[in-house]
Amino acid sequence: MRVVLTGGGGFLGSHVARVLLQQGSFTDSSGRTREISELVVADLNAVSQSWASDGRVRQVVGDITSPQILESVITPECGAVFHFAAMLKADASKDFSAALNFNVRATIDLLERCRMLGTKPKFFFASSIGVYANGHDTIDNFTRHAPVSSYGSHKAIGELLIDDFSRAGAIDGRGLRYPMVLTRPGRNDASVSGTMSGIIREPMLGADFAIPFDPELRMPVTSAHKAAEMSVRVNDLAAERLTEGRVINMPSLNVSVSELAAAVGNRSGRKVGTLSWKADPAIARIFEGRPQAIDNRWALENGLEADADANAIIDHFVDDYCD
Repeated sequence: MRVVLTGGGGFLGSHVARVLLQQGSFTDSSGRTREISELVVADLNAVSQSWASDGRVRQVVGDITSPQILESVITPECGAVFHFAAMLKADASKDFSAALNFNVRATIDLLERCRMLGTKPKFFFASSIGVYANGHDTIDNFTRHAPVSSYGSHKAIGELLIDDFSRAGAIDGRGLRYPMVLTRPGRNDASVSGTMSGIIREPMLGADFAIPFDPELRMPVTSAHKAAEMSVRVNDLAAERLTEGRVINMPSLNVSVSELAAAVGNRSGRKVGTLSWKADPAIARIFEGRPQAIDNRWALENGLEADADANAIIDHFVDDYCD
């Protein structure tokens, strides 16, 4: 059966593709285990990752807002959709109209296309704890949404749509709200997640790095590997187990910046760059009011899990990008 993955060439989407291909099957909305005969990866650009050479992968290069592309990939053979394509926070803040079109209207079009099939496909929605940012130190699945960015607002809208289309019987929807996902491979100091990734990425690649964050700043984080694995796992959960909502918080590791830096500094067996501290008040303001921790109890009770510790997140980066 066909599985469609939008944004499959992106940082997290590419990890989800790898997990889906390795697992080779998924649980459909009727509870049956179905073999993945085709993974359709829709992205604005061609995918070059090694998994793209798998014979089950079909790439569709183009904009998912195109009706022609939607009609070509969301067909009766489609048993599941993983929707990761999005205009991220920094870009969304620069072009409100484009972000609204790509993040909201395209999601509606995807859902409407699924509804027209009449087959109730699984539909996984990639959300973000950016729907919160409302001053709560610790969040759970019942914490009220209060986004302070266009990106967070668009994700909150998407969650409501997943709930509504599921109530209508058009899809079997579910999703995860991701915390900061580490470790992004390319340096991008204009992005907060890119800068946070630098704490691991730069030293592991042998470069020095000045940390602009307060050492005591705490935040929920996950590796891309664990986020991808849990995305596929929650997609396979029976709908009746989603007692705290169709979209739930990703189980996360709650660490301070100093703890993350210490884990990097304690690495042995390889030469690593030096970490130093250079506070940046502008960066600090970005984190004001953001959740510092996620209550993982529901996730753990339902077979989901977070990274074991900061070393596990570092190990994933080393395995993927270091010799």
